[in-house]
Formats: sequence, C-alpha cells, structure tokens
Amino acid sequence: MVGRTRANISAAERSEQKDRITLQTMQTLAEAMACKFVYAIVPAQGSIEDVLQMQARKKARRIVSRANTHMALEKQGLPVGQIEDQVERMALDLLRDPPSDFWEDE
Repeated sequence: MVGRTRANISAAERSEQKDRITLQTMQTLAEAMACKFVYAIVPAQGSIEDVLQMQARKKARRIVSRANTHMALEKQGLPVGQIEDQVERMALDLLRDPPSDFWEDE
C-alpha cells in the first residue's frame, strides 16, 4: 500500500481488534488500497422499512392509546377494532411526515 508501512498497518490491525480504530484511520487505509470506506448501520433483522414501520406503529399505538384513555373517561372510547384501524392510519401518517421525536420512547 502506497505510503503505508507494515508498522502502520499492524498498528491499525491491533487497534481494530481492540475496537479502538478511528474512522479516519479506516478512511486512510481504504484510500491507500484504492478503495472506498463505507460505514453503515443495518437492521439486525429485516429491512430498514420494517424497522421504520415497527417504530411508527409503536409510536402510533402509544398516541392512540393515550387519546382513547381520555375518551373512555368520557364514555367515548373506541372499540378494539377501531383502535387498531386508528393505529394503522396514524402509523402511515408518521411514516409520511415523521415528527422530530420519532425515535424517542416516552
């Protein structure tokens, strides 16, 4: 690798094994090998769409549940089937226009 000594490469490998390598070092090593360094977060299971939908439903369920609790106090609560319909509608709205607290658990 152009401009890299064996000592530099060995040091980088040791750092990587200890989970201490920096992104800058990885970028430099990739460039030295005429490669592109890619850093990514990927879902443990399923697709990113699955993760987004799961979070939207979770948030929607919380919002609808809270609203339904207040409505039930006034004898205006929704039947279970309608609650799920509302959750699905709210989840779609959240996916279309995610709020700033989309990833926050309350």
